[in-house]
Amino acid sequence: MPRKPGPTPLPHYEPSDRALEALRAWQEAVAEEERLRHAARAALAADLKSDPDLPYASVAKHDRVPWTEMTLRGIGKEYGVQPRQPNKAKSTAD
Repeated sequence: MPRKPGPTPLPHYEPSDRALEALRAWQEAVAEEERLRHAARAALAADLKSDPDLPYASVAKHDRVPWTEMTLRGIGKEYGVQPRQPNKAKSTAD
């Protein structure tokens, strides 16, 4: 009997126990990465809040900070960091 035109139906697939365990572990790792990424973003925002004269560029330049100045500005906006004043000289008349 000739095959009808159209897509060939896909065979049914059931993941093995090994595949299911690997997928579960990966999904847990992704969720943990997401939690830790948000914690890192919040910690950097707290650093910026604690020093209003600290430029985003200084934070972005640090070797351990994985985000650009523009990304940090977005993080600052998300966490309510007060805007920086560009080229503001620190006051030494205290």
